[in-house]
Amino acid sequence: MDTFKLLHTVFPYISWPLNWSSLCKLLENCIHDSKVTAVLWIKPPEKWVKLNTDGSALNNPGSIGAGGVLRNHMGELLLDFSVPLGEGTNNQAEVEAALFGLTWCAQLNYNKVILEVDSQLLVDCFLNKKIIPWSISSQMQRLQQLSSNFPQIKCIHTLREANFVADTLSKHSHQLTSPMIYFNTQQLSMTAAAYL
Repeated sequence: MDTFKLLHTVFPYISWPLNWSSLCKLLENCIHDSKVTAVLWIKPPEKWVKLNTDGSALNNPGSIGAGGVLRNHMGELLLDFSVPLGEGTNNQAEVEAALFGLTWCAQLNYNKVILEVDSQLLVDCFLNKKIIPWSISSQMQRLQQLSSNFPQIKCIHTLREANFVADTLSKHSHQLTSPMIYFNTQQLSMTAAAYL
């Protein structure tokens, strides 16, 4: 019976009852449709920067942290961060990661920012496509206020595999007691000059 349940999960058109010989004949003709999706990080357009952020929660709720990476249109690293956030939920970690990263974008005077995250909830709330859950309403309000300061800002969803660097940095935050921020000062000064 366990074998049948496994087969039925992969090939839903197999129905019970079947004897073993009928099942074997049917399996010989089964074709498993595989869908392959190319996953890659795409550079932002010229004069734009892309901020990838991610939040991490060890439990939900539990210890939370944030990670993110900011890159220019050449794909060059401008800034990355890993920040412990205390206690909260995974959704709170996602929003706090975006807030932290966008705060740095504002401080560095970037006007055209693409915020790319692997949280569909965050994207839907940011774009007002979904009612904001009460548990993150104050953080989303701060995020929307902050984003109104950017002349051009986009918030898009990406698959977790394309957000690997931010994901890794968010998980690293659980080993820290204070924020870790890395600036690529050479690229920051060159990029800032080109974006003015």
